[in-house]
Amino acid sequence: MRTPRNLTPYVVAELQARESARNRDYAGAKAQAAAAAALALESGDQSGWWNMIYLKAECLRDEGSISECLEVARSLAESPLSLDHPLLAARAYTLLAVAQQGLGRLPDAVSAAAAAANLVAGNAEYVYLHVEAQRALIAALAESRRLDEAWDQCLLLEGLLTELVNEDTAGKAYWVIGNVAFLSGRLTDGGRYHDMAAESLSPSKDVDLWARFNRASAVMRLEAELTDPATLRCIERAELATEVVGGSNRDLLEMSFARAHWHFLTGDMATAINMLRPLCTESGILATQTAGEASFLLGKALLANGENDEGLQRLEDAAALFDDAAASERSAQVRAFAAGVNQGTTDAV
Repeated sequence: MRTPRNLTPYVVAELQARESARNRDYAGAKAQAAAAAALALESGDQSGWWNMIYLKAECLRDEGSISECLEVARSLAESPLSLDHPLLAARAYTLLAVAQQGLGRLPDAVSAAAAAANLVAGNAEYVYLHVEAQRALIAALAESRRLDEAWDQCLLLEGLLTELVNEDTAGKAYWVIGNVAFLSGRLTDGGRYHDMAAESLSPSKDVDLWARFNRASAVMRLEAELTDPATLRCIERAELATEVVGGSNRDLLEMSFARAHWHFLTGDMATAINMLRPLCTESGILATQTAGEASFLLGKALLANGENDEGLQRLEDAAALFDDAAASERSAQVRAFAAGVNQGTTDAV
């Protein structure tokens, strides 16, 4: 890989692109990254080109352009440079897995994240990449409700968190481990790992990350049907942080979903329904499996409110969305719930 001697224009463009990305000016960052990539190619710097295209893909992810992110990440994963350098391939496959999960392509996300993890496993020099790949793998397994596999991978991930790993990276790892603990019914473990994540992550360093963590923690607590003060604090912190930094349409919809779930669990069905109906009409913005959860919750709220016909239709919609996401266990749970409604024997799912 040839490194040219004079890359001053490239360096300037790269710095501008990264600064714009830090400031959440994704349109500017994408344009500057593309310009930097072109300069790198002109100078024969393939590594510089790769890094700028990767930055562009990250911006697409962060602004919510998930389909475009997936295409760029796939092109990077298949590039000759990635084929020759496992480090680059692992980064590309991890980002590809995140995008695939965001589009509801869960089996593909599991495969891509596993490929990334395998590329860097056992090499202490690449521990940060291994942690990132493990997080992507665990998230995809958890959304697929392959919880036993996800927990096994969590134990492997925790073993990577030595004193060599910084607080921010450890916090993100504890976050995903806590998610799986909550989904697996390990409520005490879930709270403990999320507390550890909260101690490691700092709103003063990254308000956007703080917002996403608290939103995710709230969602996991709500799925465990916890309506304690800790859950409400997570919701309120996430809402405040999202308001401060702004957010993509997907961020705002996910925040609305969390608040609607809170109203459902606290018995305010009318408010939950009023929030969920418009949310479900925009479900194309959400990941397929998240849209399924929103439709499922709306169906349960409608049934609790005595609106059985629409409620059952929403359950059918939810099962179909889970099928589309290849979350077969979740679609089976929804159909079992619907069957219980028809037989008058339904328990909450």
